Amino acid sequence: MNFSKFCTYYAIILLTLIFNGTASAQNPTETSRVLAVVPVKGSVDQSVYRQFDRLVPELKRIAKDNIIKLECSYSGRPEREQDVINAYQVAGRIEKYLRVKHKLELDLWITIQLGTRKTKTSSLLTIALFADDIKRLDSIPIDPKKTEEH
Repeated sequence: MNFSKFCTYYAIILLTLIFNGTASAQNPTETSRVLAVVPVKGSVDQSVYRQFDRLVPELKRIAKDNIIKLECSYSGRPEREQDVINAYQVAGRIEKYLRVKHKLELDLWITIQLGTRKTKTSSLLTIALFADDIKRLDSIPIDPKKTEEH
């Protein structure tokens, strides 16, 4: 698959997620409303901070008991510990910036999504508002594994 097809498919999937927004109510960890997707070319710089500055008024209107997901989609390799650390650091810089500079007291959950890519592309920071179902994680049933008889 060439790079332009990959970008087209990625854009279609991203737009589908943004417009459809929610998954099944039985899986609350996938139910969210995307507030913004911010590309990060190289490292977090002033242009990235400015994009989050524009989101602050909307973020301040969110009730403090809501949970916000801050996800970094990073072109790294899951087996490389440094790639995992780098992805968390990108998201962590934004979390700290929002908390310290803008005094946001939101419950920000930092997540990462590593993807292996042959060509180096920019990382993406996605900030999304989880639905209230996420607060009821204790109600998710656990399917016990059947023990095998020896």
